Amino acid sequence: MGNHAGPSRISARDILWRLINIVVAALWIVAAAFHFVDGTFQSAMPGVAILIIGVASIVFEFWRPSIILENCYFLWNFMGRGLFFLLMGCLVMGVRVVNYVSAGFAWFFGLLYIVLWFTSFALFPVASEPRANV
Repeated sequence: MGNHAGPSRISARDILWRLINIVVAALWIVAAAFHFVDGTFQSAMPGVAILIIGVASIVFEFWRPSIILENCYFLWNFMGRGLFFLLMGCLVMGVRVVNYVSAGFAWFFGLLYIVLWFTSFALFPVASEPRANV
Protein backbone atom coordinates (compact mmCIF):
# COMPACT_ATOMS: atom_id res chain seq x y z
CA MET A 1 0.00 0.00 0.00
CA GLY A 2 1.20 3.49 -0.70
CA ASN A 3 4.02 4.68 -2.91
CA HIS A 4 7.02 2.87 -1.49
CA ALA A 5 9.76 2.80 -4.13
CA GLY A 6 12.07 0.27 -2.47
CA PRO A 7 15.87 0.30 -2.70
CA SER A 8 17.33 2.24 -5.60
CA ARG A 9 19.56 0.47 -8.07
CA ILE A 10 22.81 1.99 -9.23
CA SER A 11 23.53 1.66 -12.93
CA ALA A 12 26.94 0.85 -14.41
CA ARG A 13 27.22 4.43 -15.67
CA ASP A 14 26.67 5.80 -12.17
CA ILE A 15 29.31 3.42 -10.80
CA LEU A 16 31.74 4.69 -13.46
CA TRP A 17 31.15 8.34 -12.47
CA ARG A 18 31.55 7.52 -8.80
CA LEU A 19 34.76 5.60 -9.52
CA ILE A 20 36.15 8.59 -11.45
CA ASN A 21 35.24 10.91 -8.56
CA ILE A 22 36.93 8.59 -6.07
CA VAL A 23 40.13 8.30 -8.14
CA VAL A 24 40.40 12.06 -8.60
CA ALA A 25 39.76 12.67 -4.88
CA ALA A 26 42.39 10.05 -4.00
CA LEU A 27 44.88 11.92 -6.19
CA TRP A 28 43.97 15.11 -4.29
CA ILE A 29 44.80 13.33 -1.02
CA VAL A 30 48.17 12.19 -2.39
CA ALA A 31 48.93 15.72 -3.61
CA ALA A 32 47.89 17.10 -0.21
CA ALA A 33 50.36 14.79 1.50
CA PHE A 34 53.18 16.30 -0.56
CA HIS A 35 52.22 19.77 0.68
CA PHE A 36 53.47 18.69 4.11
CA VAL A 37 56.92 17.68 2.82
CA ASP A 38 58.24 21.24 2.81
CA GLY A 39 57.43 21.57 6.49
CA THR A 40 56.37 25.21 6.34
CA PHE A 41 53.10 26.63 7.55
CA GLN A 42 52.56 28.30 4.19
CA SER A 43 52.70 25.00 2.30
CA ALA A 44 50.91 22.94 4.96
CA MET A 45 47.70 24.97 5.18
CA PRO A 46 46.58 24.35 1.57
CA GLY A 47 47.49 20.71 2.17
CA VAL A 48 45.14 20.53 5.14
CA ALA A 49 42.28 22.05 3.13
CA ILE A 50 42.89 19.77 0.14
CA LEU A 51 43.14 16.74 2.44
CA ILE A 52 39.81 17.55 4.12
CA ILE A 53 38.08 18.15 0.77
CA GLY A 54 39.54 14.97 -0.74
CA VAL A 55 38.45 12.78 2.17
CA ALA A 56 35.01 14.42 2.25
CA SER A 57 34.60 13.87 -1.51
CA ILE A 58 35.30 10.16 -1.12
CA VAL A 59 32.99 9.83 1.90
CA PHE A 60 30.16 11.64 0.08
CA GLU A 61 30.32 9.13 -2.78
CA PHE A 62 29.13 6.47 -0.34
CA TRP A 63 27.16 8.44 2.25
CA ARG A 64 25.14 11.53 1.37
CA PRO A 65 23.63 13.26 4.38
CA SER A 66 20.57 15.39 3.71
CA ILE A 67 22.30 18.60 4.85
CA ILE A 68 24.96 18.13 2.15
CA LEU A 69 22.34 17.34 -0.48
CA GLU A 70 20.45 20.53 0.36
CA ASN A 71 23.39 22.93 0.67
CA CYS A 72 25.94 21.48 -1.78
CA TYR A 73 23.47 20.55 -4.49
CA PHE A 74 25.86 21.72 -7.21
CA LEU A 75 28.10 18.69 -6.57
CA TRP A 76 25.48 16.33 -7.96
CA ASN A 77 25.19 17.67 -11.48
CA PHE A 78 27.81 17.73 -14.21
CA MET A 79 28.28 21.50 -14.34
CA GLY A 80 28.75 21.91 -10.60
CA ARG A 81 31.06 18.92 -10.34
CA GLY A 82 33.04 20.14 -13.36
CA LEU A 83 33.56 23.62 -11.91
CA PHE A 84 34.48 22.09 -8.56
CA PHE A 85 37.08 19.86 -10.23
CA LEU A 86 38.54 22.83 -12.13
CA LEU A 87 38.87 24.79 -8.88
CA MET A 88 40.44 21.86 -7.06
CA GLY A 89 42.86 21.36 -9.96
CA CYS A 90 44.05 24.92 -9.41
CA LEU A 91 44.43 24.34 -5.66
CA VAL A 92 46.48 21.13 -5.96
CA MET A 93 48.80 22.54 -8.61
CA GLY A 94 52.36 22.68 -7.35
CA VAL A 95 55.98 22.04 -8.26
CA ARG A 96 56.04 18.24 -7.99
CA VAL A 97 55.05 15.71 -10.62
CA VAL A 98 52.28 14.34 -8.39
CA ASN A 99 50.76 17.83 -8.25
CA TYR A 100 50.83 18.08 -12.04
CA VAL A 101 49.22 14.65 -12.41
CA SER A 102 46.55 15.37 -9.81
CA ALA A 103 45.74 18.78 -11.30
CA GLY A 104 45.70 17.32 -14.82
CA PHE A 105 43.21 14.61 -13.86
CA ALA A 106 41.02 17.16 -12.07
CA TRP A 107 41.10 19.55 -15.05
CA PHE A 108 40.47 16.79 -17.60
CA PHE A 109 37.48 15.36 -15.78
CA GLY A 110 36.25 18.83 -14.84
CA LEU A 111 36.18 19.83 -18.50
CA LEU A 112 34.61 16.48 -19.41
CA TYR A 113 31.84 17.04 -16.87
CA ILE A 114 31.19 20.55 -18.22
CA VAL A 115 31.00 19.22 -21.79
CA LEU A 116 28.60 16.49 -20.61
CA TRP A 117 26.45 19.15 -18.99
CA PHE A 118 26.01 20.92 -22.32
CA THR A 119 25.56 17.75 -24.39
CA SER A 120 23.38 15.50 -22.24
CA PHE A 121 22.03 17.46 -19.27
CA ALA A 122 22.17 14.16 -17.42
CA LEU A 123 22.13 14.44 -13.67
CA PHE A 124 23.53 12.18 -11.03
CA PRO A 125 20.74 9.99 -9.57
CA VAL A 126 20.47 11.94 -6.35
CA ALA A 127 20.10 15.27 -8.18
CA SER A 128 16.96 14.15 -9.98
CA GLU A 129 14.98 14.60 -6.76
CA PRO A 130 13.63 18.09 -6.02
CA ARG A 131 15.37 20.18 -3.39
CA ALA A 132 13.58 20.41 -0.07
CA ASN A 133 13.73 24.20 0.42
CA VAL A 134 13.02 25.39 -3.11
